[in-house]
Amino acid sequence: MKNIKKSLLVLACIVLLAGCGKDVKLENGENAIVTLKDGAISSDDYYKELKKANSAQVLMNMIDKKLLDSLYETDSEEKQYVKQQVKQAESAATKAGTTLEVYLNYYYGLTSKSAFEEYLSLSYKRDLWTNDYAKETVTDKQIQEYYDNEVVGDIEASHILISVDVKSDATDEEKTKAQNEALDKAKEIIKKLDNGEDFATLAKDNSKDEATAKNGGSLGKVNSDDVVSEVFDALKSMSDGSYSKEPVKSTYGYHILYRKSQDKKPELDEKEKTTITEKIATEIADESGFYIKALKALREKNDMKIVDSDLEKSFEELMKQYESQYSSSN
Repeated sequence: MKNIKKSLLVLACIVLLAGCGKDVKLENGENAIVTLKDGAISSDDYYKELKKANSAQVLMNMIDKKLLDSLYETDSEEKQYVKQQVKQAESAATKAGTTLEVYLNYYYGLTSKSAFEEYLSLSYKRDLWTNDYAKETVTDKQIQEYYDNEVVGDIEASHILISVDVKSDATDEEKTKAQNEALDKAKEIIKKLDNGEDFATLAKDNSKDEATAKNGGSLGKVNSDDVVSEVFDALKSMSDGSYSKEPVKSTYGYHILYRKSQDKKPELDEKEKTTITEKIATEIADESGFYIKALKALREKNDMKIVDSDLEKSFEELMKQYESQYSSSN
């Protein structure tokens, strides 16, 4: 942090001036970065203006990059993420009938593909830290509460899916009609179950889930991460050997469920604690404003101190803006 001023000037020279070149001294002893017929622009004058124009954001990015690069090596997953995002941006630019550079400047305020790649890399590592820091905040009490209230044994189940068949350009009336038809069909299947017909046979004949229909609708043993929440919540409320008396609606359509059995709840050992911690941390990391809190903690852990008083003030004001933005959105 001792060379912040020097680092910013060097960065400015590289990006804006393509090199500082030889020192040219003014009468007052300052270095000139631009000479004119009737005067010059000194490095100090330039630095003062630089501090007025987005310097706090530039400094924040420099700090975070230095800290995060020391924590996380650039691996194949990060490279793939950056590559995919660049490809999407190139595709979006083409669809908009413009160049990638113009697209990036308009949406991100960036002037080149390489600058965008650096931005993506920094964002990727910031997310990694946010998730890791979230894990640090998880308490034993939270783990126990999650275990008591959320963790259940695997449920062996089957389903019959009746999808809502409708074209993407269908009218609201057509969508409503298709949904009602799917619901009516699901109810008819439940009546057949009430009359003693075989669940597996009905699944093979009616389910739109081709992957499970051929096996009589078998989902195997599932837990909360394996099926949509509507389905798993319904299965939890059912007893072994029973089927759902009403169709269960999800984004896939209507499900008729059969619950065969449920395993014993797993013990709260270290492996289970790790799994629970990761789930709770994911929820915490997604909370509005936690991203800002996590990065602030990262800087504090590394004893960050901005020695330039003007930059320190600008940096603090920027942080307040971020914190206020997330507070007002809650």
